[in-house]
Amino acid sequence: MHYKEKLSREQFMVISYDTMIAQDNAVRLIDLVCRKFFVEQPFSEKWKGNKHDGRRSYPPDSMLKLLVYGYFNGIASSRKLERETYRNIEMIWLMEGLQPDHWTICDFRRESETIMKDFLKSFRKFLLEKNFATSDKVVFDGTKVKAYAKREMLTTESIQEKLENIDKSISEYLSKLDSNDSHDDELELAKTEIDELKEKIRKLELSKSKLEQAGETIKDSGKKYYAPNDTEAVLLKGRDGKFPGYNVQVGVETKGHFIMTDRVTTDTNDMQQLKGCVESVIEETGVAPTEISADKGYSNTMQILDIENEGATQCYIPLIETKREKSENEGVYFVYDKNSNAYTCGQGKKLLLFSRNVKHSGAYYNVYKCHECEGCQVKDKCTKSKTGRTLKRNVDQDRIDQYKEKITGDYAKQKIRERKQVVEHPFGTIKMLMGKFNLLLKGKTKAQIEFDYYTAAYNLKRLIGCAPMSELIVKMGKCQLEMV
Repeated sequence: MHYKEKLSREQFMVISYDTMIAQDNAVRLIDLVCRKFFVEQPFSEKWKGNKHDGRRSYPPDSMLKLLVYGYFNGIASSRKLERETYRNIEMIWLMEGLQPDHWTICDFRRESETIMKDFLKSFRKFLLEKNFATSDKVVFDGTKVKAYAKREMLTTESIQEKLENIDKSISEYLSKLDSNDSHDDELELAKTEIDELKEKIRKLELSKSKLEQAGETIKDSGKKYYAPNDTEAVLLKGRDGKFPGYNVQVGVETKGHFIMTDRVTTDTNDMQQLKGCVESVIEETGVAPTEISADKGYSNTMQILDIENEGATQCYIPLIETKREKSENEGVYFVYDKNSNAYTCGQGKKLLLFSRNVKHSGAYYNVYKCHECEGCQVKDKCTKSKTGRTLKRNVDQDRIDQYKEKITGDYAKQKIRERKQVVEHPFGTIKMLMGKFNLLLKGKTKAQIEFDYYTAAYNLKRLIGCAPMSELIVKMGKCQLEMV
């Protein structure tokens, strides 16, 4: 037969793992980045293995390599990572023969908060210094990620319903026990049935105790929803319905599209996230961005004005149409006269200043009221108040109007259009790599650790696409991975 010849499995070969890994393989860059980070950071006294007694610990740089490699290749499970150390040539080369079990991998990941935070900060400094990224222009976006918890969250009502069902089941089992005890028959079958009933009652009482504790937690915390497996998760609404999870924020720079900051939050939307995201970028890079943009979910005018007022940062964020603007489109409109400090409606009626500095939703407003609404032909369309139509005017409305005028300009429209091209694909890349994933660690702090690994993997993938591997390794070898 005219087939290619196979090598004999029994053939003795003198070969090293290093010769089996190509020089342009991404695993070499992962190895270099993690190794340099630990060599140049004073972690030896903070981590396991600094004492000479007891069992030897796994080197932290090797554990970091293992996890970064795992997330880089779409493997988050500690059990799967353990298997890879036995069968994956790249992993064997990377770990230099070390084969930690899944418990060791899981423990390291849970305890690596400081390491990952400093690792990402150092890596971002490298990207900025080598001109792969810029911190001048940053785009923000958020996504909802499912927590490590059941989709169904508990409420006060559902807990009460479950407790009633448990009490009913316990009563039925106790009745059966009483019935069996009243018989004098000592057959083995009856004894087995009694033992089974007692075990069922024990499990139900344990479940009842947990539910009662969950009910107390909901009452004390003031929350409406509660996930027993991850008590810090909040109820979120996504394309697949409602689920417990976290709202993850990222800031992506516009040059290389690297993630400059990632934050795990428990807010159900992005309305209050803008200022925190900007502060996080400054903390990570040491530089305040000159331009930031985001979608309408971040259209908090007070935060936008505060950011623009504090420094040289310009915001390009479209605003959500207000109820008043919607009514203006329907023919009910009001014109403000600065000289008289009053509004005039479309019917020529005056709305005069009624009260000053009224606080509402974190902002201050002046309230204007019309005393001529009686008999107006559009009153039913304008207001349901019997005393007359009122309007709130933000005390910073002049600045808000200036911002609205700015974002209608050609440059602002261009920045708003470019936003999707910059910030949408990081989440898409992560979800394509990991599939329809949910977090594996519990609690907001641990969830932040895990998403830091996703961020590190994504940034490494972006870096590999920026230059040949040989050039990247040379630049990484010459740099200092020190914190900002």
